[in-house]
Amino acid sequence: MKVIIVRHAQTDDNIGDRLASRTSDVLLNKEGIRQAEKLGAYLKHEKISHVYVSPQRRAVHTAEYILAHHGNVRVHHIEDLKEQNMGELDGLPKAVIKELRKKATDPWHLFKAKEGESYVELQARAKNFFHGLVKKHPNNTVLVVSHGGTLGVLLLDILEKELTEENYRDNQPKNTEFTILEISPEGYKKIHVLNSREHLDE
Repeated sequence: MKVIIVRHAQTDDNIGDRLASRTSDVLLNKEGIRQAEKLGAYLKHEKISHVYVSPQRRAVHTAEYILAHHGNVRVHHIEDLKEQNMGELDGLPKAVIKELRKKATDPWHLFKAKEGESYVELQARAKNFFHGLVKKHPNNTVLVVSHGGTLGVLLLDILEKELTEENYRDNQPKNTEFTILEISPEGYKKIHVLNSREHLDE
């Protein structure tokens, strides 16, 4: 199985002072469209047969630019690929959320707002989706498009790294960064590229 994992392209939320939230339905901005177009062109020779995408519009919008080069491929909208649920903190300024995290008594990976989810819970649903995907498509090339938080914790599981803030920050993908890996039927993983930005020609 070959898996291409992509973080959605840039939105105004990503460059503003507020968190790009689970409830935000923002589309890509001008720069995000440029990023997505470049990524689509870069991946056009991949033989993508199945697509799994967060139902949030910024992820769907990104997938559309990639799939412009791949004909009629079925797209599955997956709830488990949505961004982290921040509960009552959803939509607050990034600086406010950062301060609340600093003051919290719970460790980083267990912190969660009322009606929200922790990074441990976020990783659990991302892992549940991914492990099911591996079993379902042992011989296919699959595209996954999701969000920075969700993919940050998923990549730690794939890389078998501890769920710590430092590891998360080091491995969280930026907009349209992509990872390509192969997984054998026995579970052996080969990482071809990790959080690559090759398509952006920077």
